[in-house]
Amino acid sequence: MLDLLLFGLSTFTAQVLTNLDNLAALLALTLVSGTKRSVTGFLLAQVIVIGTAFILAVGVDGVVPNWEGYLGVIPLGLGILTLIKRKRGAEAETNPNLGTGASIMMITLLFISLSMDTFAVLAPLLADTAPTYRTAGGIGALLAAFSMATVGLLGSKAPFISSDVARRLERLVPYVMICAGLYILSNSWTDAI
Repeated sequence: MLDLLLFGLSTFTAQVLTNLDNLAALLALTLVSGTKRSVTGFLLAQVIVIGTAFILAVGVDGVVPNWEGYLGVIPLGLGILTLIKRKRGAEAETNPNLGTGASIMMITLLFISLSMDTFAVLAPLLADTAPTYRTAGGIGALLAAFSMATVGLLGSKAPFISSDVARRLERLVPYVMICAGLYILSNSWTDAI
């Protein structure tokens, strides 16, 4: 039971750390497009990304058995590329640029586009685990999404919470992706037997 809880906590942490850019965008969008639309769009995007990662993870079992661990190359490679781009100074700031009348669908699409790093970490991580761990991981990721939506709600009402904090923490994302990739590539205790 403790191992399921720890795995759920690890996907919770991965979900939060790969969504810090989304949190910064969410905090900014609550000021521009309104709290209700922004938080709804954020949650819809997270459910879509987590659901798609979960479906892919379940589907990989039958398509490429015993090869799930090699999916770890994706987050590992993206994390390394992000660090290289950052070192060269080629990484541009991504600020959401939606009008005040942006629909929930537009906001959802924005957050889906910002969530590709989350998908790149979650899909291989969930695919490389046994079904019970996969369920714990999915629950952990969903709890993280709802926690971040709560922070967005609180941030829209509290002036001391700013997107600058999320932007500083976002610098950890490449390292999270590299660690997740290495974890997936390793022969971990969560591998299906």
